[in-house]
Amino acid sequence: MGETFRVSVRELVAFSYFPPDITPAEDAERMLAGGRAHRARQAGAAGESEKSLCHAFSCLGADVTVYGRMDLFEDGDVPFVEEIKLGAQARFEPLPEHWAQAVCYGAMLAREKPCERVRLCVCYVDEAGEALSRHEETLDRDALVTALQNLLEPWTACALRESAYRRDRDASLRALAFPYESYRKGQRELAVQVYTAIRRKKRLFASLPTGTGKSAAVLYPALKALGEGLTGKVLYLTARNTARQSPVHALERMYRKGLRARCTVLTAKEKLCPAPTRCHPDFCPRAKGHYLRQGDAVDELLACRDVVWTDERIHRAAEHHDVCPFELALALVELADVVLMDLNYAFDPFAQVKRLFQRRRDMTLLVDEAHHAVERVRDSLSGSLDSRELARLRAEHGKQAGRKTPYYRALTALIRALRELGGQEERSFERTLDTLPEGIAQRAEEAFGLAVQQLAQGEGAADAARMLMGFRYAAEHLDEDYAVLLEGRGRERTLTLYCLLPGREIARVTRGLRGAVFFSATLTPLPAMKRLLGGEEADACFSLPSPFDPRHLQVVRRRVNTGYERRESTAEQIADALRELTAARPGSYIAYFPSYAYLSLVLERLKGAENLPPLLVQRRDMEGDEQAAFLEAFEKEKGAKLGLCVLGGLYSEGIDLPGERLIGAAVVGMGLPVPSARLAAVRACYQRHFGDGFAYACRIPGMHKVLQAAGRVVRSESDRGIVLLLDDRYYDPAYAALLPDSWQLCDEDISLAAQRLEETACKEGGEG
Repeated sequence: MGETFRVSVRELVAFSYFPPDITPAEDAERMLAGGRAHRARQAGAAGESEKSLCHAFSCLGADVTVYGRMDLFEDGDVPFVEEIKLGAQARFEPLPEHWAQAVCYGAMLAREKPCERVRLCVCYVDEAGEALSRHEETLDRDALVTALQNLLEPWTACALRESAYRRDRDASLRALAFPYESYRKGQRELAVQVYTAIRRKKRLFASLPTGTGKSAAVLYPALKALGEGLTGKVLYLTARNTARQSPVHALERMYRKGLRARCTVLTAKEKLCPAPTRCHPDFCPRAKGHYLRQGDAVDELLACRDVVWTDERIHRAAEHHDVCPFELALALVELADVVLMDLNYAFDPFAQVKRLFQRRRDMTLLVDEAHHAVERVRDSLSGSLDSRELARLRAEHGKQAGRKTPYYRALTALIRALRELGGQEERSFERTLDTLPEGIAQRAEEAFGLAVQQLAQGEGAADAARMLMGFRYAAEHLDEDYAVLLEGRGRERTLTLYCLLPGREIARVTRGLRGAVFFSATLTPLPAMKRLLGGEEADACFSLPSPFDPRHLQVVRRRVNTGYERRESTAEQIADALRELTAARPGSYIAYFPSYAYLSLVLERLKGAENLPPLLVQRRDMEGDEQAAFLEAFEKEKGAKLGLCVLGGLYSEGIDLPGERLIGAAVVGMGLPVPSARLAAVRACYQRHFGDGFAYACRIPGMHKVLQAAGRVVRSESDRGIVLLLDDRYYDPAYAALLPDSWQLCDEDISLAAQRLEETACKEGGEG
């Protein structure tokens, strides 16, 4: 018995007929206009609208069912089919792809009725449904079926190749062993939970401490589920590019174990494209004829078996075939079984990979560093209008095109309306408004429409369009779970529509998928994080204890008032504690501060101190090379050192300094967010939905930063270290309840913590 496939008329035709160049995608307004034009034409025409048609054809030994809906159909001895297309003007002849669609319906009719001939028409209409040009022809059954077979053969050949690939892939997945010699503590239990979530099509929220080996423990069961047909694609989402190294390494180990699956990485366009510019053949030479060459680039990468399609491999193939690397990466996303990509590609309405999320639901999401998802999604759903930035963009446009263009005037009207908000206050302020100020949305919409026109003409308006588009989206979704915020700096104003409950969008995107797993080392407390991430009652929670000996990490709480108003007076106290810490057990440490200002106060009191290791200080203005050099000092330079960094910054999360590279950390303060109108609005929203606004908006996110910083210390089974918590609130039961149960507390006494570590080392050495 041959294989069976299903394909829509649109998909079948698009396989053989496609534009050669990369051009801007059809926008939503154009699509809506097309729908209106279709309905207007259908309303005034005889016959039946949107008639479904489905027929099976034999091709290359396979049975292929072709299906679709005819725009207009009239029955009779010679049936009539009309394809309706929105056009800007009359055409001398139909586009080949439009005629091919009509031919497909004609062939299906000729087989189903059956009938000897079918009358076909492609009609181009304006937005009101009035015909601009009609292209009509009557074809006999044999000609129609032959034309359809000519379309079916290349599509079916590709479908058969893909089917053979999937059989080979699934066989490898059934035989695939776990990529390591044995499971670490808790890995097997986690793998079972992930597999169950996929099988049940539910969400799983998992707290997995450092050292769990979470990448392998979530990818392995997801791939097993893929091989059993429980899911069709696995998307591994991260908040940082560097976080993809761990899953890439896990997949590479699986390849060495016999994995036969396609795995790719999707990186931001601005990082992939050699010279970021507008994706249009008039501006980028690679955009011209890209799709004519893309197939060869894809084939080259498909031939690279047993490797992850990393940025480097995608770049090489793009260079070799002179194609756009980002568009090539998007094509690979459709072919791949596992895609490693940023959170935004799933949850940001403007960055979401539509070709995945709008076309299929048989996907599984594995969301690493899930504690970042709340703020990342919140930012993507919010929108701001900044009068200062808009004025800068207006000035740029004025220099190029003058001040009398409609676009310039629209920006001027919007800037003026923004600057009138909040009266004549000269001082800086931030406040919450009850409603969106009248007229702002309309002026923003007018400016956006003209910005889009500028882009269509190849003129620079991309930055303004992005700002206006984000505000437009937020305005369309404005409800009680958004806040309207107004900030003033002199005469300049920023109006923000701020998303307060991003979990709703996370729930919407993940609902109906083949499971979604949210995991992190700091996804605690789990019930609270489940609510913040849009979890529902039926969704599961799972946590694992640290796989490392708890005696290897000693935690000291020390009472210090680090409140904002007390920082000047307690800076010496903090400096003394850091001197004591680095002397108790010499080695490399990092101290994390709630702000650069507090860091500077303590730094002044550390300078010139005796018996203090060399200081390395994070600065606000550090860039790429300096940032890398700071980290390399810990990674490669031997000897004791003390780093001073900000909590929640670049060096408090995601860095891996095992062994003697880092033997301790101090956390100054609680990591609580700075009070603001935004924070107050979020807190009030959480109070309304969850009942404890301060805990959800302040205490839990603050403690996540603390736990991430502390997690830099013990990274392997042999590591030993001290974490010093400098704030009297760590004794408060509400905060203490958020500390890990496994932490060995030595209240106030740093020397006792160091002594316990030495005793543990001696005991283990003796046992060895």
